[in-house]
Amino acid sequence: MAQTEISQAQSQSVGAQIAKAIPGLILVAILAIVAMWGEGYLKTNHKVFYEVTLLNHILLAILFGMIIRNTIGVPSVLEPGLKYSTILTKTGIVIMGTKYTLASLVKVGSVSMAFITITLFATVILTFWLRKRFEMTDSLAGCLAAGFSICGVSATVATGPAVKAKGQEMAYTIATILIFGLIALFTFPALGKMMGLTENQFGAWVGVGIVNSAQVLAAGMAYGHDAGLMAGIYNMGRVVLLPFVVLYVVMQVLKNDSKAANNINKTQFVLDKFPMFILAFLIAVLANTAGFFSKEEIKIAKEMMDWCFALGFASIGLTTKFSDMKAAGKDGIILGFIVGAAKAVFALLVVKYFLPF
Repeated sequence: MAQTEISQAQSQSVGAQIAKAIPGLILVAILAIVAMWGEGYLKTNHKVFYEVTLLNHILLAILFGMIIRNTIGVPSVLEPGLKYSTILTKTGIVIMGTKYTLASLVKVGSVSMAFITITLFATVILTFWLRKRFEMTDSLAGCLAAGFSICGVSATVATGPAVKAKGQEMAYTIATILIFGLIALFTFPALGKMMGLTENQFGAWVGVGIVNSAQVLAAGMAYGHDAGLMAGIYNMGRVVLLPFVVLYVVMQVLKNDSKAANNINKTQFVLDKFPMFILAFLIAVLANTAGFFSKEEIKIAKEMMDWCFALGFASIGLTTKFSDMKAAGKDGIILGFIVGAAKAVFALLVVKYFLPF
């Protein structure tokens, strides 16, 4: 009887959470629909402007959401429905797996993975070297190093508890990452066009050069369909390394405390931090490679992927507060921008002149 009552209470709790989320999810859906309409309108009536700005529905969803959040604001009753951006974007990434086969993943190759690996660990080393020139704690430096090397928010959240970072230090890092990412999101596509990058080149560049995974995908898709797919692949290569880079960051922070460092079970740490949605993505790739999906099903999957990203990015826009970014302060922004810019320039040079596209 007790077990039944617990199950009923849990069901009611889940039901209550869903009910609370509905108003916010409706707003997110409306915003996504308006953004899709806006892209169609720009393509039809302002083609030159659209081609110059690359304002597709992904960027429009983010822009509209940010405008609403930072002008009229979002009522508290809508807030619960805005917490699903991560789930929606990760679901989109998993569905994206139906667009790839093992052959297309292999095509990225060991050279590209070596490029990604070197870039990530070099970013950590550069961050800790620069940290000596700024007055900040080791825990904050660790969060910045992980956040700017791998995938922004996820890496910061994974690293924070391990280096005993304070809540405000993690928030500080995330705000700095979002500032850099937003600027990159709206400037990199134009820079890519100016430099004559192909869609594959641009996708590889932003897949390594932009920090936050959601912003990587948004920038790639703004540049073109193939750029979005390539950005997704490079982002996957980067995220796969998340537990290893986070472990390296933690060991750097604890290097003066040998006892604490020796107490870390490195194998278990990597397993605990491995992002499970990557496995789901690979399962989708294997299923597509085995021919489980028809052309019609892949077409439907693409539409679902577009909707997941549109909804996820609309939610991200609606939760982006300029006041939170301001709270990052000048030291975090300066350090973050130096590291982020160095990483982006290095990635651009490698993609432009060394990778076989």
